[in-house]
Amino acid sequence: MTAEARFYHRFVDDVRHCAAGRDPASVAEIARRVRVAMIAAPSVRERRWARVVSAVDELVSALPSRQSGATARLRAFVRENADLGRPRDLAISDFQFESRPERILTAADGRSFLVLALSLRAPLLPAPALDEIVPGPTRRVAEWAVYALCGGAAALGLWLTFILP
Repeated sequence: MTAEARFYHRFVDDVRHCAAGRDPASVAEIARRVRVAMIAAPSVRERRWARVVSAVDELVSALPSRQSGATARLRAFVRENADLGRPRDLAISDFQFESRPERILTAADGRSFLVLALSLRAPLLPAPALDEIVPGPTRRVAEWAVYALCGGAAALGLWLTFILP
């Protein structure tokens, strides 16, 4: 008997023990889901096991909180595989940056480094012309007024803090 067959029989026995004859249809459905998940193609295996986990979770959530051997094993199975139904978190390897080589940089010790140029797909937008809203000379007068006001306030603050006391 293979390890997979032993796992299948032990798992289905635990499900039968937890169901205790109350719902033979759910036991048969869980056994079918486990069998399908064990022989599933690698591309759909995770989704099939997620269906097994959800069915077992539904079964053990109806049971009292006392932990027998079979119930404890099934609850541990659900806890360990709870993330199968969730979407996968993003990782740095999920991103792809397209760039083209610009040059090779050689260090003093002889090591070579490839310098990549960032390829921008969309051209940068030009800065909006403020002259359309406020004329240039008026904007410069306002800037100098703000600089003078802030500079005067800073000088007064320094004077009151360090010189006056």
